[in-house]
Amino acid sequence: MSRFWAEPVRLHLHADACELAAGGHTQRLALAGGAQPWPAALAEQLPLRAKVRVCVADHWLRYLVVRWPSAVRARREREAWLAHQFKTVHGIDMSAWTVAMDTDPVDDARIVCAAPSALIDGLHGLLAARKARLASFTGAFIAQFNRLHRQCPAADGALLCAADGRLTLGVWRAGQWTALRSQMVAAGDAEAPRRMLTQLCATGEAAPAGVLYALGRVPTVPEGWQPVALEAAA
Repeated sequence: MSRFWAEPVRLHLHADACELAAGGHTQRLALAGGAQPWPAALAEQLPLRAKVRVCVADHWLRYLVVRWPSAVRARREREAWLAHQFKTVHGIDMSAWTVAMDTDPVDDARIVCAAPSALIDGLHGLLAARKARLASFTGAFIAQFNRLHRQCPAADGALLCAADGRLTLGVWRAGQWTALRSQMVAAGDAEAPRRMLTQLCATGEAAPAGVLYALGRVPTVPEGWQPVALEAAA
């Protein structure tokens, strides 16, 4: 592989492997295991001085949809409030996780993502060793939504993403995010999307009626909802 790569290099960390795409070629590398999820082979295969765009599977991440309380304004207050929310919803100790969050509080609901600090530290260590630069870091659900959002015009809707035996469901009402759920499902469980969406309808996080967008196979949906199959975006 070239000692210098002008074009961005793409890393996609799946649940069980990592794909390295550079120069029109894609390699699938086994994970290192243990606390360091990045493949050991990246230390040699990652091009020198590359600009790296990273996408991480939802398997590794924890998501929240948040709307900042009006009294929570300072950065430390927001960090403490988010830590409490992640502990309550996901049961995780934020001392071992790193959060991607907005620098300023706003009124709109938005998605906040947390990744294991070991994953983030390991990535930065690999990039530093190859004199590479991190150009972007995105969760798989967010990356998928960014590619597909023009195909999702409904004011009340949801996007379903499936990968690595996991379903991630993001829901919005009146164009505002209200919930994001990600869970493992049994192979062949065709009713899982309907159950997930039904639960969110019961809590009011999902509207009584809307459109569920999904890639590939059309999922089953609760009464009042319409399933729509999407085309994969480049």
